[in-house]
Amino acid sequence: MNIAYPLFPVSVIILLAYAISSLFTRWGIYNSRSHRKVWNVLLLVTFLVSGLLGLLSVVKVNYKLEIPHYDQLMQWHVSLGIGMVIIAFFHLSWHWKYYFSLKKEKPASDQALPLTERSAKVFPHFGILLFLLGLLAVVNQVVFIREFMSVMAGNELILGIVMSAWLLLTGWGAYVGKKGIPKGFSIFRAMAMLAVLSLLPLVLIALLYWLKSQLFPPGTITSVGNAVTGTFLLLYPVCFLSGYLFTLFSSGFSVTGHQNRIGKAYALESLGSLFGGLLFSFILGRFFNSSQVFGITAALVFVVSSWICESKFRRIILMFSAVVAPMAIFLLNPDTRIKQWLYRSQQIIQNRSTRYGNLIVTRQADQLNFYENHSLQMYTGNFMANEEAVHFAMLQHKKPQQVLLLSGGVSGMVQEINKYPVETITYLESNPEVYKYWKDEQGQDFSNVEFVHSDIRTFLARTKSTYDVILMNLPPPSTLGNNRFYTEEFLRIIKQHCLPETVVSISLPSTMNYTEENILHEAASLSKTLSIYFPNQLVLLGEKNYFLASSAELSSRITELVDRAGIENEYVNSYYFDDFLLQQRSQQLETEIRKATPFVEVNRDFHPYMFIKHTQYWLSHFGTNYTLLVAIPFVVFLLVLFKLDTVSLGLYTGGFSAAALEICLMLAYQVFFGSLYLATALFFAVFMGGLALGSLLRRIPVLFPKMKSYALLQILIAVFALLIPLLIALIESVGRQGMLLQLFFFGLVLLLAFGIGYEFFLASLLRESSFAETSGINYSTDLLGSAFGAFLTSILLLPALGLFATCIIIGLLNIFSGARAFYAVRG
Repeated sequence: MNIAYPLFPVSVIILLAYAISSLFTRWGIYNSRSHRKVWNVLLLVTFLVSGLLGLLSVVKVNYKLEIPHYDQLMQWHVSLGIGMVIIAFFHLSWHWKYYFSLKKEKPASDQALPLTERSAKVFPHFGILLFLLGLLAVVNQVVFIREFMSVMAGNELILGIVMSAWLLLTGWGAYVGKKGIPKGFSIFRAMAMLAVLSLLPLVLIALLYWLKSQLFPPGTITSVGNAVTGTFLLLYPVCFLSGYLFTLFSSGFSVTGHQNRIGKAYALESLGSLFGGLLFSFILGRFFNSSQVFGITAALVFVVSSWICESKFRRIILMFSAVVAPMAIFLLNPDTRIKQWLYRSQQIIQNRSTRYGNLIVTRQADQLNFYENHSLQMYTGNFMANEEAVHFAMLQHKKPQQVLLLSGGVSGMVQEINKYPVETITYLESNPEVYKYWKDEQGQDFSNVEFVHSDIRTFLARTKSTYDVILMNLPPPSTLGNNRFYTEEFLRIIKQHCLPETVVSISLPSTMNYTEENILHEAASLSKTLSIYFPNQLVLLGEKNYFLASSAELSSRITELVDRAGIENEYVNSYYFDDFLLQQRSQQLETEIRKATPFVEVNRDFHPYMFIKHTQYWLSHFGTNYTLLVAIPFVVFLLVLFKLDTVSLGLYTGGFSAAALEICLMLAYQVFFGSLYLATALFFAVFMGGLALGSLLRRIPVLFPKMKSYALLQILIAVFALLIPLLIALIESVGRQGMLLQLFFFGLVLLLAFGIGYEFFLASLLRESSFAETSGINYSTDLLGSAFGAFLTSILLLPALGLFATCIIIGLLNIFSGARAFYAVRG
């Protein structure tokens, strides 16, 4: 077995985990006993598993057995053995005096102090801390989501995993924080915690890229299991600390005010998130990379700390840190250096976060490679793919004058199109930032190319132009964002720009000589969707599977058409192509598609059948059962749902609804406007602003008893969920462009968040317990529901059931919790 064992990666992960765990213990988040118990359990697990795998190896060698996945098991054996040795050294360090000293010392007490007015008086700045915590939380969340999606070439499954892990770990930290202020808590420690919260993400993201480069060779796909493991491990320090600090600061905020101010604390944290989201949307996310963003937020923490701190010496240190930390990050610019780890033998010439994703352009010899979120979109110099993508469609039209090119111009397709006497090539990219590199690198003046710097669907909804040939060279429907270019709604728009003889070309990845079931169903769904608007179809196999559609007749005799047109090609000609063989292979795939068509569905914006099949094909590489993947979280969600008390149930369903409906609105925004990557922070900002407004309005419940208001609010959230499909349909009917429609989306998010924030405020009044316990339980319950909402909506409800059914389920869920609350009122 010639596999390199991960000595260095395993060592780094364990050492970093132990350092963070020790820091949390020093701050009083954990006590020493819990800290040691965790690492003792890990020592036991690594010892038992590595030992059992070692025995398995002995049995195999002695008895000459064939054991499935033996090489993989041996890699786990060695990895766990490495971990066991490192953890054993930790264990030895705790008992050093036992082995080398006869003197016994009484263990020191490490108990947390109860949250009392006396202990809280030492620190009166909880409001400022809550605001700053909210700002850091939303900036960290947006950057982490971007980076995880980029590294894992992520679809909405990865997005659901990241958001769920974020919310679960934050909720866990909030629950642990209910024990009160730890011993030795001070203003300096509080600001140190926030400083760590601002800079630690930079270390974790660097670790994410490094582990990806070390553990996964270039070109390999990250499995769901690895994605889940990596996400929880890397997000744990930041998310857990963020949740813990919210409970700590909000309960302290109540004690210092001599009343229950948990709702106001929630509002202050939400206001900080609102400010952070706006700051990121309009400044940080547009002009700075991830490393620079963390440098700026760290500087902000140090500046605020110096303003609060009473010690002159520490104030000087903090101001010095506020200057040095961001300056070092800006000078070293670690972002590009970190990402270079994933692009071996390539030179990164551009690294930029755009409206549509993280765009990286690399040079490899004379070839340019264009990556979006670490997924290769196109590259220059592939004349075979360029000729197929252009000539298969262009040859079908007798006299193409107006050509619409949707992506691919940068790879060399414009030159191929200009072999025909076309008047205008209207060229759009799925990411318009690609165009500047196309202009710089071509070295030719294409005066007949009209580049449109706009989202594709927005442009087509606005223009009245018609085209002779429409060439679509877009990424496959591996994400809901890409799926929007393969739907019935998009093809309806395309049809409006077609003439009777217009030829439309759309492609999917090549299936070669074998078509996997999910890929076959994906192709059959595309064919079925195309047939709604185009009576004639032709499938041609090459570097990709090209689907040609038109109202006119189509021919598969490509070389005959090439000779008739007098086009000179390097690849698509009679020397390399055989019309009979091409026709035979095409007919074979068409026959398979016809057989599968009755069993597939039309692909739609809010019922993305092709996306589901592409995701199932991706999961099939790892033997992952999609049904099992969603069934386990769904069953756990139901078990928790029926065990909660009335107040917690409202928060649980409210958190679920908030995450689920926000995802629905975000994905609808992506379908209509195509720039969710940049708008994500703005969505979070508006949502947090709504939470702040809802938490701050205290006078509404005077009209009704608290529990009755709580029940009515849940019914109103249910009504809101049921109205969303109707509102989306209204948006479709009036058009997709315009700032007013975008503002309408953000208005819906604001209204939803207002209801959730007010619900949290009412729950804080209804729960009769200490400030710390009320804050910890309410916040963690809300986040637990949000975690399930984020995961199940992005993975199960929205893809499998569609927008309308998803909103009905969310509405029924809130009706159930509202009915429980009404029953409690009557009881």
